[in-house]
Amino acid sequence: MELWTEKYRPKKGNDIIGNKEALSELRRHTSNYKKRAILIYGPSGVGKTIAVKVIADELNYEVIELNASDARDEKNINSILGEAVKQRSLFSKGKIILVDELDGINRKDRGFVKAIISLIEKSSYPVVMIANELENPALSQLKRKSIAIKFEPISAAETYNLLSKIAKHESVNMEESLLKTLSYLSGGDIRGAITDLQLLSFSKEIKKADLDSLGSRNKLELISSALIKIFKSSDMNIASSALSNISEDIDECFMWLDENIPCEYKKPGDLARAYDALSIADVYRGKIIKRQHWRFLVYANSFATSGIALAKKQKYSHIAKYNRSSRILNMWIAKSRFMQRKKIAEKLSAKMHASKKELIKNSIPYLKIIFKNKKMANEIAGEYDLSSEEINWLNK
Repeated sequence: MELWTEKYRPKKGNDIIGNKEALSELRRHTSNYKKRAILIYGPSGVGKTIAVKVIADELNYEVIELNASDARDEKNINSILGEAVKQRSLFSKGKIILVDELDGINRKDRGFVKAIISLIEKSSYPVVMIANELENPALSQLKRKSIAIKFEPISAAETYNLLSKIAKHESVNMEESLLKTLSYLSGGDIRGAITDLQLLSFSKEIKKADLDSLGSRNKLELISSALIKIFKSSDMNIASSALSNISEDIDECFMWLDENIPCEYKKPGDLARAYDALSIADVYRGKIIKRQHWRFLVYANSFATSGIALAKKQKYSHIAKYNRSSRILNMWIAKSRFMQRKKIAEKLSAKMHASKKELIKNSIPYLKIIFKNKKMANEIAGEYDLSSEEINWLNK
């Protein structure tokens, strides 16, 4: 199944929806580069990255791309981009050095900022950086070295015009009023709107309730969209970008993948390879958490996206419903139980002069048995000032 965001991606400047002035400014500064980086900013899904690539095609420039979320230290940046700014391009008359997802850096990533500033000063090629917003304090030095160009959200009217054309071309059975509502709900995120339309197209008849279930996107892709990119694609480039623009953190993304791999992959070999890729990604994630080795983020992302996408021998045609991980609920229940047990141990510890750890291990299990006797339960509850929640927990 081909993703519609790829199928209908702009091929030339006239295909890009909205932001015509920003596009012209980007084209002007790119073709007449004067040792100041170009910093494009604006909400997710409004065409910032595709605008750079379209202009590169127009100018016959090669794009050398770095994702700021993947490479955060000076050594990695120099290894990826250091030689690129020195060497002439073999197949085009120039290059664009593209640094995407600047929002992923923070004040601790000083090596990153230092390396990018050095790159700007040395490069004879245009350096273009992309961020969702400029309030991040870590970007202050980069802003001083850059020309800022703002991309605005796409209007609902422009979004509707594009969605109408796609719906007609794809034979989507959707009322005009619902299509207008979908355009409004997109919040100016054209990429998200196209993804939503493709998700809705799986239904034989699209109803208002289907749109209500999408909710407000808040300019971020839904996790279900990311799962479609991974599970339904065999293209590494599409899959690898799946987790780039979603609101969930990496821990929750891993739980979504863990929960839904069996919903998608029905053949034992595909299933085994997918979980093998996820387990390797989790090993790298562990190294990031334990040792703060952020350079491993690119490997964790690659195995969790491209690794799982390529685990299948062939694409599955069935439409799976992706569910939130039940593990989150189970963890919450377990945590609630532990907190009640801990509170009871604290009250017992104050009068029994024993450690909470020892009471949890050796006393509370017997206390639960004792609480089956209502008279003794009332006496103990009064003696240790147990709350109704704690009494209920002991009675269960």
